[in-house]
Amino acid sequence: MIYKAAIFDLDGTLVNSLEDLADATNYALRTFKQPEHTAEAIQQMIGEGTRTLISKTLGQDKQHLIEDVLKKMREKYIQICLDKTRPYKGLLEVVAELVYKKDAKLAVLTNKDQKMAQKIVCHFFNGYFQIIKGTTDAIAVKPEPQEALQLLDKLRVKPQETIFVGDSATDVQTAKAAGIKMVGVSWGFRGKEELIKAGAETIVNEPKQLLEFFA
Repeated sequence: MIYKAAIFDLDGTLVNSLEDLADATNYALRTFKQPEHTAEAIQQMIGEGTRTLISKTLGQDKQHLIEDVLKKMREKYIQICLDKTRPYKGLLEVVAELVYKKDAKLAVLTNKDQKMAQKIVCHFFNGYFQIIKGTTDAIAVKPEPQEALQLLDKLRVKPQETIFVGDSATDVQTAKAAGIKMVGVSWGFRGKEELIKAGAETIVNEPKQLLEFFA
């Protein structure tokens, strides 16, 4: 099957943003005198939206602090989100080839806040993605399929003409719910085991393998 479009997750798929996310999260926790977390621990909390990330970092008896910590984290993160974040090796070249040589239509669908997603994608992949869709109220849009299906309408492609590229179980669930072929990436935050457990049938180990899905 030859595909015409690809929807990409952002964190752990296009870019390694872990250190900046951890720095901003711990800054916010520290501000409110809450225990900080290692980057490795935060890595396992990423993927379901910023609000959920903050909720997971707080103890059960500190959930009343979510809004305050979330606000502080977002303020800090928008300032530092380009400091240590970088595209995964080879992805910039692959994305460029998909657009210029494969004539593919590309979009980003992420549970990251819209302003943050826009800033990162435009900085590293300026002009390659026709649509960048994040969240506007810190509530996750994935794994519900509505936003993915809306992206297909805007790109003017069918689910069967599209691949969904991501690194987590949330991405697998989103792709399945929308009827889109899931292509998991092993280099992300969650790894092969989570993808396989979630039901991903196709997993690539290098960005250049994504080119094989396009004519």
